[in-house]
Amino acid sequence: MNFSLSKGQFFLLMFFIETGIIYISFQTPLISESKNKAWVLFIVATTLHYLVLLFFERYYRYFYLNTFFQWVYKVYWFLMIATFLAYMVYVLASWVLPQTPEWIIIVFIVALSLYGNVSRPETVINIGVMFIPLIFIFIIFLMLAVPDLTWTNLLPLEFNNYKEIIQGIIHSVFAFMGAEMYLIYRPFLQKELTLKSKQILMYQLIIFVFYLISVMFSQMFFTIEEIKLVPEPIIYILKSQEVTFVKRLDIFFVYIWLSWSIITVLIFNLTIRVVHFGIGKKGTKKTTVFYHLLLAIVPIFLVKFKVIELMKNSFHYIILIFTFLLPILIILWNKWRGKTCIEKQ
Repeated sequence: MNFSLSKGQFFLLMFFIETGIIYISFQTPLISESKNKAWVLFIVATTLHYLVLLFFERYYRYFYLNTFFQWVYKVYWFLMIATFLAYMVYVLASWVLPQTPEWIIIVFIVALSLYGNVSRPETVINIGVMFIPLIFIFIIFLMLAVPDLTWTNLLPLEFNNYKEIIQGIIHSVFAFMGAEMYLIYRPFLQKELTLKSKQILMYQLIIFVFYLISVMFSQMFFTIEEIKLVPEPIIYILKSQEVTFVKRLDIFFVYIWLSWSIITVLIFNLTIRVVHFGIGKKGTKKTTVFYHLLLAIVPIFLVKFKVIELMKNSFHYIILIFTFLLPILIILWNKWRGKTCIEKQ
């Protein structure tokens, strides 16, 4: 596949990859496991994430995927997307569209993904630009909850329970799901452009503030025992706010989140397309259509409460492996062998 990315497009891709879908839900397991120190542990995890990105930037040329690892990641991403779709349907059924058949929502989202992925890659890349203002609007709406926050919920900070600390960092990593795609799209950056540590730091600070607000607001709005019963704390916080221009603010945000998450699904599917066909090769529409037909079927079997809960309770371990540990091992192995990936010319 032939396309090139500017710095803005590259970081926009990463923003949607790392914030889409899980933004409304990762706070609950993080706070439940690490208690009052959740926000501090998230800061630690963010620092680790930044160091990993610096490592990725320095050694991305060594992220060469042979046929075996290509299929490992394609299967992993496919299952992630199918899970995303199931979770999106679950959230919509819980908050907005309880009477709508599940397959209609899945077909609608998959159809949008199919359209984006049979078009030029730039279509998927640029479609997220129009949603940037909605994200700022969401932050403004969330600020309406400030009078309802209990700041003392952030304290006391006790670091004598090592299990809580480890679990808190692991659950914090869930927020940076998809960071391995930095390595997939970095070779497509325009050849004359370079990324400096300050630019990566600026991106890290943006995503850090965006996530930290959600963690701290969730902690200050709910007690530890209450948040265990709230799977999507951000939506519940918005539901509690009264505004005059819309009857239920949470529904308004759910639609923003849905649009935002659809973009994430499109990018994940584009990533599979990029890895499958490689740099400089054209993909066939038949393969893309067949893939999306399969994608429309699998999530239907996952839209069950027990399945959703199982996935939410285990995904952070899976993401830790495929997002951080495996890419680092592949890079170190290929560096030792002197094997590099093909860059966009």
